This record gives sequence, C-alpha cells and structure tokens, in this order.
Amino acid sequence: MLRFGTYVRAKSPQDAYELLRSKKGSRIVGGGGWMRLSRRSVGTVIDLGDCGLDAINLTHDDPVFGDALRIGAYVTLRSFELDEHLDRASGGAAAAAVHDIVGVQFRNLATVGGSVCGRFGFSDVCLVLLALGAHLEFVGAGRIPLEAFLMDKATCRDVLTHVIVPAAPAQASYQAVRRQATDFPVINVCAAHTCQGWRVAVGARPGRPRLVVGSAQEGGAQDASNSQGAPCVTLTDAPTADEVEAACASAQRLTYSTNMLADAAYRQEVAPVLVRRAIEEAAR
Repeated sequence: MLRFGTYVRAKSPQDAYELLRSKKGSRIVGGGGWMRLSRRSVGTVIDLGDCGLDAINLTHDDPVFGDALRIGAYVTLRSFELDEHLDRASGGAAAAAVHDIVGVQFRNLATVGGSVCGRFGFSDVCLVLLALGAHLEFVGAGRIPLEAFLMDKATCRDVLTHVIVPAAPAQASYQAVRRQATDFPVINVCAAHTCQGWRVAVGARPGRPRLVVGSAQEGGAQDASNSQGAPCVTLTDAPTADEVEAACASAQRLTYSTNMLADAAYRQEVAPVLVRRAIEEAAR
C-alpha cells in the first residue's frame, strides 16, 4: 500500500521546489496513476494542482523555436490527446501515441509531467515528445532538451513546469506493436519531420526511448551517437532508400532487453520494420 506522511498543495512551483529540496524523501505527485501502484511510504508528497500548470498555450517568442506550444506539467493525457494546436504540431502523432493508454478515465487523471519525469521505458508520451524535439523547463535545472533528461540516470530533484515543442505543423507517424489494445507497447517508434528536420525515436526496448535519426544535443550531426553505440543518422527532406536503410540499421544496433511482453531478439527484429513504416508514412 502507498502511504503519505504529509500531503502539501504547493502555492507555486518555487514553493514546491523549496519543499522538494528541504524535505528528505519528498516527492512530486502528478496524476498518481503509477505512483499509487507502489508499496512504500513517502514522507512528504507535493501536489502542484494549484500552480496553474494545466494548460497548453501557444507562444510566438520562444527563444529556441519561435512559435511554440508550452504544455503545462499538469496537463492530462486526455487534454494532450484532444488539443488542436498539438495535433497540428505533431502531425497527429500525439493523439495516436496516447490513444491506447489504458482508457479515457485513466487519461483524464494521468499527467504529462508525471509521464515525463517518470522516464518510464514503456512511455508513449516520452517517445513522441522526443521525436518532436521537446525541451523541458524546470525550477532548478532551467531549460534542457528532453533527450538530455532521458539520458540522465540521476534522480530528478527539480520541479518540471512545462514541456515545450515547436508549434509549426509537422509530418509525423507513431507506430507500435501491442499484444492487445490498451496494453503496454512491446516496441514503439515515432518519426517526425519538423522545423528541426527529421527525428526518429525508438522506445519500449523496454528501456527509455532513444533517437536513431537526428540529435538535439549534436545538432543532427552524422556522427552523433544515441549513447548506445548506434549512430544517429540524418535524413534529407525526401528520404532516399539508402537513408531509410541507414535509419533501420541504426535502430537494430540499439540495446534491447527481455521482459514479460517480449524477448530482446523479437524487439530487435521488429524495431527496424516500424522505423521504416513510420518514416514512409510521415514522408507522404
């Protein structure tokens, strides 16, 4: 059973940050969808529900993207799924990625911030945001690319306030294999052609998603690496057959593991197939 010692509704993200840093063992609670399944005691749980982080806003003066969508950390996955601006900015991939997450009731509870900060290996949300080139805005750490956050193995002791994605319309495709509807993905892929160029991410390995095309940290350089020895290749606006083959080969070189859903060999075999499908669909 999950037990809380003290429950606090923070008045602002800064208040939440100070509490998180001053109270040993304290945790931020998002929608609580996954936290409630754990069996442990949390000394102080901090709720950001009063901090005004439950909206998706369009801005025209973002220092990195210019026109950008600022997605509050407390935006629910259902709002993420239905937002018209995000649907255009993600080429429909955002809605496709979360549509099969449990059910509408759960998606009305689970939050974007909880999904991102959990850094779950099965996360469809992290996958599509990584492909879109999202940045994260924290009280404490400031602004960092999602890619860097996913590669970091340290426990997050900062307060996520917003996820920021380019608002310009993108061409994108989300692909996944599931054993049945609403189940965790066995393997998933998202390809997106955005204002930053092509980015293709592979997730549910079952580790955290990794890029196989493009790199936020290396500017998409041909010799960039996704930290697992698989080079992040680049694609031209109209990908050639050779470029697609290189992307598929990069996906196959990622590290895959075995769990109750599938073994590593199956994931390694299927991932390049999904990469090809995603790129071809997004390129139409």
